[in-house]
Amino acid sequence: MALAYKGIEVERTQQIPFGAPPEYVAKSPLSKIPCWEEGDLVLPDSSVILSYLEHRHPDPPLLPAEPGPRARALWFEEYADTKVAETLAFVFFQRVVRPSVFKQEPDVEAIERVLQKSLPEVLDYLTGRLGNDEYMVGGRFSLADIALTSPFVNFAIAGEKVDAGRWPEIAAYVERIHGLPCYAPIVAGDMPQR
Repeated sequence: MALAYKGIEVERTQQIPFGAPPEYVAKSPLSKIPCWEEGDLVLPDSSVILSYLEHRHPDPPLLPAEPGPRARALWFEEYADTKVAETLAFVFFQRVVRPSVFKQEPDVEAIERVLQKSLPEVLDYLTGRLGNDEYMVGGRFSLADIALTSPFVNFAIAGEKVDAGRWPEIAAYVERIHGLPCYAPIVAGDMPQR
């Protein structure tokens, strides 16, 4: 998403993090995706990659210039990378990855616990921070919006969406961000074709 927003063209190589070949693990010792390679530079972490891209390609900016909003955007990137991702990715992992990659049944009870306890905590927190704003930080699109809404794509692939009756602000926020001209084609490309 950051690449599309900044208009950066790259050569993409698909890599599944599970059972990655040794040559990939040598580049990404945590066997995580994505991994950025540019000449001798190898960056195996999305937060580091985004920081690098922001410095190398500062326009259009993904981080506010002012210290307070910039720190707030970085906090939301961290929150998304940990709490939001672990909550939404758990459902995706159980419903999509376990059956298709590991040939295992999903843990239905664990999914229900996440949907009933962890997810409301995340959505309540985000609702309180978003308020009536269009974007999460400083009234403009930023890294915070990419980080916070990206996990909702996999959540949708897993058959879930934000309950618009209970969290109307967040449901509208995710839909609005996913509908941006630089974001919509990526979301559409990730969704299974029916």
